[in-house]
Amino acid sequence: MPPGAPLLPGDLVFYGVPERVHHVGLFLGGGRMVNAPRFGEPVQVAYHRWPGDDYLGATRPAASDGRGLLPR
Repeated sequence: MPPGAPLLPGDLVFYGVPERVHHVGLFLGGGRMVNAPRFGEPVQVAYHRWPGDDYLGATRPAASDGRGLLPR
């Protein structure tokens, strides 16, 4: 997504550096995302930006044609 483009529910948000993404969340809208903060911890709703974060960017998954992502 171009920098500054508004996020929409369902967008994936990434944290880290281009060489190493260490975290991914699913944007819900209203500045919030759903994510599992650490392996083994419950999924939670949190803000997608906070002071000092290492937000890298976001992408919008392509629409499916209903057959799934993997060949059958």
